[in-house]
Amino acid sequence: MFDERYRKVLKRHRQLSRGYVTRLGKNGVIDHHPIGHLRDAITFKMLLLPLGILFFLKACMVTVLGHDAYAAQVALLREGGFGAQIGAFLMQMDPITWPLSQLMATVIG
Repeated sequence: MFDERYRKVLKRHRQLSRGYVTRLGKNGVIDHHPIGHLRDAITFKMLLLPLGILFFLKACMVTVLGHDAYAAQVALLREGGFGAQIGAFLMQMDPITWPLSQLMATVIG
């Protein structure tokens, strides 16, 4: 219990050290509220999760279509408009997708 409370107090002090706003509560107590920063809202997990999902979905498509058919679809996207070219850039084969698709192929059979 003490360690948990101590960690909460330290976290609160770190938040308040970056800036705070003083407000008068409804019951007359003066409260200090930390100013919200964008870096506090964006965590490493929030950035890593969409990338992991993208790599997983790309590996699923490579597994289902096969490497040659997938490469043909990406080449077809490269010939399209600006949005399709951005999609082709994101969907091109990378060092993570290929081993992941091979692993999925062995698991699926």
